Amino acid sequence: MIAAVIVLYHPDADRLKQSLACITSQVQLIYLVDNTPHDSVDQARVPDGLPDSVCYLALRRNVGLAAAQNIAIRECLQRSCSHILFLDQDSLPAADLISQMLAVECSLLIRGIRVGAVGPLFIDRKTQEASYAIRYGWFRARKILIGAAQTEPVEADWIISSGSLVRSSVFAETGGMRDDLFIDWVDAEWGFRAGRTGFRHYIVPTAVMEHSVGEASRFIGGRAFNLHNNTRNYYIVRNATYLLRPELMGWKWTSAMLFRIPRYIALHTWFSSARWRSLTTMLAAVADGAFGRLGQARSGVAS
Repeated sequence: MIAAVIVLYHPDADRLKQSLACITSQVQLIYLVDNTPHDSVDQARVPDGLPDSVCYLALRRNVGLAAAQNIAIRECLQRSCSHILFLDQDSLPAADLISQMLAVECSLLIRGIRVGAVGPLFIDRKTQEASYAIRYGWFRARKILIGAAQTEPVEADWIISSGSLVRSSVFAETGGMRDDLFIDWVDAEWGFRAGRTGFRHYIVPTAVMEHSVGEASRFIGGRAFNLHNNTRNYYIVRNATYLLRPELMGWKWTSAMLFRIPRYIALHTWFSSARWRSLTTMLAAVADGAFGRLGQARSGVAS
C-alpha cells in the first residue's frame, strides 16, 4: 500500500482539489495534515466530499512541516504502508508519476543500490524551468541540469520533499524528520542523514510534476532567482546556518554554504521592499542558527 502525505497551511481549496484529483488514483491512502491554526481568520479551506481514501488530520496549530510529516509517517508505518509519497498542497503530479518512480526504484534495487528517495523532475509553475540535481563539492554546489529527453535517473545528494517517494523501511532505519528545524532544509538534512547510512537518492526524469518555488522570481544573468517572504527567509537562513556543523552535513556542504548564505542574504535584502527589516531578520536568523536556537521562530523575529 502506498500512502501520500500532504501538509496543509491555509490551503487554496481549488488548487488542493486539483492536486488530490491528480494523485487519488495513484495511491491507496492520503493523509492531509492541517497545520492551519484553528483561531485563524482565514480558516483552512478543505474541499467537500473527500474520497474515502483521504484521512484529514486537523492539528489546529502550526507545529511545523517536519513535525506534521512525522505524524503522518508514524501513521503510515502503523498501517504497514510500503511507500510514502510527500506532496505540497499545490503540487500537481503527472498521472504516471508513481509508476515511473517505482519502476526506476525497482531497477536500482535490483542492481544492489540502497535507494533512499526517488523524486520527479519538477517544472516551476512561475518560470516553467525544470529542476536539477545538486551534488556538493568543495566550496560549491554543482547543479546537474536534466534535459527533457533524458531517461536515466540522476543521482542527487538530496531531493526536495514534494514529489519524493520513500520506502517505509528506509524511515525505520534512518528515523523521520527533525522537528526542531520546523520548516526549510528539513528534506536536505534527512537526505544527508540517510546518505551517511548508505542510502542514495535519485531524480527520475520521466516522472514529471508541476511545482511552485517561492512567492516570486527575478532573473539575474538569465537565471531565475526565487524570492520568499520574510518568515521563510528567517527559517532558510537560520537552518542553513545551523547545518553548517560538519558532523551534520559534511565538510563539502559546509564549505559550499559558507559562500551561499551571505549571497542569499544580500540578494533577498536587495530585492526586498523593506530592506532594513529583511536584513535584520536574516541577521537574527544567522545568530539563532549559530547558537542552535531552533524550533518555531520567536515572536516578532520572523514576520
